[in-house]
Amino acid sequence: MFLGTEFLEALSTGFSSKDSSGVEKFITDDFECITTFRTMSRQVYLDWVASGGSPTSISDFEPIYENDEVSVIYHNIETRDSEGNARPGRLMCCGSKRDGKFYVLRVARASE
Repeated sequence: MFLGTEFLEALSTGFSSKDSSGVEKFITDDFECITTFRTMSRQVYLDWVASGGSPTSISDFEPIYENDEVSVIYHNIETRDSEGNARPGRLMCCGSKRDGKFYVLRVARASE
């Protein structure tokens, strides 16, 4: 199995259980998640996962490429606004790795 897929599965579980402890082992102490909306530090990211995201659910992981330095994966996403309206889409994640952990995760919405 790919590290990127394992990470996203832990992330999915973390969103649904509102527990980020399974995500921690995949990210470095200086981890950053960079999206088109914001950049999150490690702690902000873990707190976001522990809150359930927006709420967020992710599924259908499609690894594109992975080696010791990088992991690129497409996946489906569904977020909900404060009124409960679903916003489905597809994301591409590119994770940079160091010593078997992610130190940067870049996320871009591929489609709506």
